[in-house]
Formats: sequence, structure tokens, C-alpha cells
Amino acid sequence: MLYIVATPIGNLEDISLRALRILGEVDFVLCEDTRVTKRILDYYKITTPTISYHQHTDAKKENYIIDLLSAGKDLALVSDAGTPGISDPGGKLVAAAIEKFGEDIKIESVPGPSAVTAALSISGIATDRFMFLGFPPHKKGRQTFLTKIVDSEYPVVVYESKHRILKFLDELKKVNQDIIKHNLMVDEKRSKGIAMNKDIESKKSLITSVVVCRELSKMHETVYRGEVEDIINKIKDSQNDQKGEFVVIIGR
Repeated sequence: MLYIVATPIGNLEDISLRALRILGEVDFVLCEDTRVTKRILDYYKITTPTISYHQHTDAKKENYIIDLLSAGKDLALVSDAGTPGISDPGGKLVAAAIEKFGEDIKIESVPGPSAVTAALSISGIATDRFMFLGFPPHKKGRQTFLTKIVDSEYPVVVYESKHRILKFLDELKKVNQDIIKHNLMVDEKRSKGIAMNKDIESKKSLITSVVVCRELSKMHETVYRGEVEDIINKIKDSQNDQKGEFVVIIGR
């Protein structure tokens, strides 16, 4: 049995009774970082042995984990925080297990916290539909990433680190400035009857609603809503507000 177990994104009380039972009953807990997971296990007095499993895990280690399943061991996969498989390599292990055992293995979800749904639930933005894009690429493909946000007809959710949150928000601000210039150009050409390429003849919608959630469920949880420039200024005004993990929701 392979259990995919959601763990707290901050507050250690945000874990289900079922998750605690499973973590205590399995033979091993597979952890993104054993030190992080040990905090949770120690807090709840769970003594199950841990094995590291993360994005840099090599094929030899992955085969060892598959061999444990072959030997009839029950394993629980957790990430550092939230639901495994969301912006971490959990899905890779699930795919490897399915490829090896097919229908002979039971893979069970033990649902719980997720930074995506936690942020959406308090955003105030209509989220019956949304698009999740994970972390923006650091360099290559970043402009394409921003274009996907602009072109989406649905709210977009992204993760960002403390090192790049201000850079990302500045880029969103620049995107809006470019949209304003584009729309003015379209209006001017239309007024003069100038023919335009189909790719540029339509006006674009501005990013009008942004929500930035910092340190969700933790002691210093902070939520910023409103215009991008106002949010940037608020974060810049406090060094403490530039620390932690961020979820950004870009509405339309």
C-alpha cells in the first residue's frame, strides 16, 4: 500500500486523525526533508522510520523504494508541507509504482491541507474555475509564463519564494503597463482606420485583482489584496513581510 498523505502547511494542528493514524501504522514514511517531517512526527509522538525522497532522488533510491513495496511494506509519502504531488516530485513516485505493479498496488490519498486551496478560499475572488501554474521559472521561459497569466480567462494561482516575490509583482505591474500601451495603440489605429494584424487588433484585459498570501496558517499569516503597486509598497515597507512562502492569485 502506498499512501499519499497531506501534512500541515504551517500550523501543526492542521492534520487529520486519519493521517496521524496512517503515519503511525505504515512501515516507513517517505519525506521530502526528513528533518521537516520529524517535527510533525515528534509533535504527535510517532516513531515510524523515515526515508528521504525528493526531486534529486536518483534511480537507485527510487528502485529501493519500489523494492520495499514489492516486499509488502506499507509506505506513506509526505512533502514538507501540504499535499504531495503539487509542485513536488510525488507524482513521479506514483507513476513509477503504477508502471511497476499496475493494478496490483493500491495507492490511496489521505487528503488535507494545500496552500492552493487555502489561499483561494480566503481570496474573495470567484474561484469556481482557476488555473494553477506552480512556481514561475527563474529565467528561461519566464516571459512565456507571464503571457499565460495574461491570456488566462480564469484566475491564476502561483507560488513564489521570498527571494523573488517583489520581482514577480514588479513584472505583473509591468504587464499591466504594457497592456495599457497596447490598448491605447489599438484605439488610435482604430480611430484612424489603420488595418491591424489579427494578433494585435483586440484589446486586452488588465489585471485588476491580485491577492498575495504570506505564511498561510502560521503565526504571521498576512493577506494583501488590491492593486499590484499598492501590494508592492506594503511589502517593501516591512522587511518581515518579505520573509516566508507566498501564494499569489491573479484575478481578471
